[in-house]
Amino acid sequence: MFWRKKPKLIDHAPMASYLAEMPKIDFKQMSKFGPALPAPPNPTSELRKLDHENDWIALGERAWEVLNRRRMRDIFPDNHKSEFQRYLEVHARSSPHYRREVFIGLEPNTDRPLFVPRKLFSHHSYVLGATGSGKTTQALAQLLIQLACPWPDVDGEQHPAPPILIIDLKQNGDRYLRALAERIAASRGQKLRFFSVDPDYESLHFDPLFCLRSIRYPIKLLETLLKAFGLIYPEGYGSDFFTAEQRTQLMEILVARRPTTMSDLIEYMRAATRPKGGNTDARGLYSAMAVLGQAAHVHTDGTEIEVERLIDFERFFERREVLYAHLDSRSMHLLSRDVGRLLLFSLLETASQREKLGTKTQAFVAIDEFHRLAARNVVEMLEDARSAGVGFMLAHQSSSSLQTRDADLYGILFENCSFKQCLTLEDPRVIELFRGIAGRVAEIRRGGSTTYTDGTSEESGWTSSASESSSKGVAGTGETSSESHGSSSGKTGGTSRSRSVGKAETWKEEMGSALTPEMITEINDMPLLSLVHVKGVGEGCLTPSRGIPILVQGLYPVTEPVFKEMSRALWPLKKIDPAGFYGKKDGPTVARTEKGRLAPVLPATESSAPASSPATNQGERRRLEKRIDTLADKLAPHMLGQPMTARRFSRRFSVGMDTLQRLAKAHDIEIANGDTELTHPQVEQLARLLGETNLASEKDNGP
Repeated sequence: MFWRKKPKLIDHAPMASYLAEMPKIDFKQMSKFGPALPAPPNPTSELRKLDHENDWIALGERAWEVLNRRRMRDIFPDNHKSEFQRYLEVHARSSPHYRREVFIGLEPNTDRPLFVPRKLFSHHSYVLGATGSGKTTQALAQLLIQLACPWPDVDGEQHPAPPILIIDLKQNGDRYLRALAERIAASRGQKLRFFSVDPDYESLHFDPLFCLRSIRYPIKLLETLLKAFGLIYPEGYGSDFFTAEQRTQLMEILVARRPTTMSDLIEYMRAATRPKGGNTDARGLYSAMAVLGQAAHVHTDGTEIEVERLIDFERFFERREVLYAHLDSRSMHLLSRDVGRLLLFSLLETASQREKLGTKTQAFVAIDEFHRLAARNVVEMLEDARSAGVGFMLAHQSSSSLQTRDADLYGILFENCSFKQCLTLEDPRVIELFRGIAGRVAEIRRGGSTTYTDGTSEESGWTSSASESSSKGVAGTGETSSESHGSSSGKTGGTSRSRSVGKAETWKEEMGSALTPEMITEINDMPLLSLVHVKGVGEGCLTPSRGIPILVQGLYPVTEPVFKEMSRALWPLKKIDPAGFYGKKDGPTVARTEKGRLAPVLPATESSAPASSPATNQGERRRLEKRIDTLADKLAPHMLGQPMTARRFSRRFSVGMDTLQRLAKAHDIEIANGDTELTHPQVEQLARLLGETNLASEKDNGP
């Protein structure tokens, strides 16, 4: 039996006294005689707190090694930053080798980050997706955010942020897309430059001839305008004639009249193609241009306006601006189409001229709902835009919307874009095109066979035998006889059945399309899952695809609360009096009388008109001078002989100044410039030399 021991009390006082009497070690003094010993740890000191954010930042480029195995949302489960923004922060801290590429999303099965070389987007990109698939909010926005940033090239040279033009063709505009453009401009320390054909919005002004001022050759300006207005028809028996007539008529006006404003050009074209006595075969050119004279925010009358309030593509390239153009292609489809094409051709001509002068600047143009602007000449323009340093990002909903009356533009678009991304695959033609470029891959498929064997056998038999014998005997005669009877029968039979089952499995290798029906179903079902194809890259990128379309899981650029805030941001409106919509109209308007009948209302005279700005008075003065010159030309044959300037003579007799100077020099008449005064005899002599024997019979071609 064990008993519990009683506790023994220990007195610690002697031990404490002993330790107090022991000499203490001075670590500082010991450092004089040898290497300093580390100070003893202080148990009361606090350990360094873990800072997850700073530790992650300290990884720098090595963070990609972690992200190849884990997704960012698993590392940072909080939602105060979007997952896409987290990836971009790592991208910005990486070496130039990473920053020369664009992050496009994740590999669906492994969550591995996927990259595409930045240079690929200078060869144009294409995004296809149905409504609500994330075409604008994810795919297009993701590319814009990264392409708008500075970047280093292969040689290590740092390139500044490129100029960005965004064309929005939705009816009331995309608020999220404009808010994104404002954020991009703010990151550069700039203010977003905004243009709209809708008069309700505060907007810049667009002067077509001002933006095309780099074109000094009349024939080049002629064909640029014809292309922009879509007046170069497909070759054919009837279409060639009207194209030639409009071309000839516009050429005569540009050379003889030399218009300096769009209003002058429209007025000259109206007079030259009037129904009575004019070239009515070229009337389509006037019909296409006339609306611009009344369009809001389209500057055509040449009045003085502050340069900062005008769209200027030279400034666009020099300052690397972010320009947002809203074109209401739903309620103002025809006007938006003409203005949009004029914008694109003006941009391309400026870029081409800069390339000639050695000041080429890479720019990017993003067009949402591109099919509403598409035409043959616009799609063919992609072939020349790359060499001029303009890369297009085109987004729309369906390939069938690119089928025009003249041609199917989808094939041309598909071939000219090096980056293609589809968020939905429902069109059989698109699926067939992707299957063609996807190629074939080897697939190991499981096969097998099962064998059934069923056998049945049956046997039966019958046997029968019979015998009979008899004997008899008679006494005394020695004769005997015997008889016997007997019979036997038997039956035998049998049935046997057997069944055997055999099963064999085989594995076989087959070649099949890399784009499987399962992939197509998954793309149409999963949010932000897309099929991406890149070409012309080879192995020189972080994630080579070898030209095979790959599945990409996209990410939203911003968090959901920020997205809602951006989508609700209103555009700046301006107050307009209803009469202001008719401010450009010079002719009489129509108003209702007290009895309800229509009555003409003449424009207000100078005395009754309200005071206007000096720019407006200057424009009215120019129009008045033009009318006086026209009236003087008409009355000149009926007036007594009087001198005139060389410029007026050149305009009246439709002869160029160079031709007039050569003709005058050959007959000892000196003409220094257009302001040289010609005497009446000199006028008659030059007119006679030009074959005009009767001044009064000169044909009046109108203003």
